[in-house]
Amino acid sequence: MIRFLVALAFVSLQTSAAEEYSIPDDCAVLEGWVTLWIDQVRQSREEIINLKMDGKEPDAELARKHEYVTLESERFSKAFEMRCDNQGAINP
Repeated sequence: MIRFLVALAFVSLQTSAAEEYSIPDDCAVLEGWVTLWIDQVRQSREEIINLKMDGKEPDAELARKHEYVTLESERFSKAFEMRCDNQGAINP
C-alpha cells in the first residue's frame, strides 16, 4: 500500500514532465523503474476495467494517468532493452 502511495505521489508530480527527467544509467535501478511503471499500468488498467464493469466511464484524470504511466513504461522498457542485457548488466 505504501509503495502504491509513493508511486502515485510521484506520478502526480511528474504528469506534466514526462520527458523532463533523465533515465538512470544503472541497470538495477532502471529495472526497478520498469517494474514500477508496469505495475502502475496494470493498476490503472484495472481501475478502468472495474469502472466500465460498473457501467461508468473513467474520468479524465484516470485516463490521463493511464496514458502517462503507459508512456513512461514504454520509455523505461525501451531504455532497459537498449542499455542492459537480459541479466541486467550494461551492454557494451
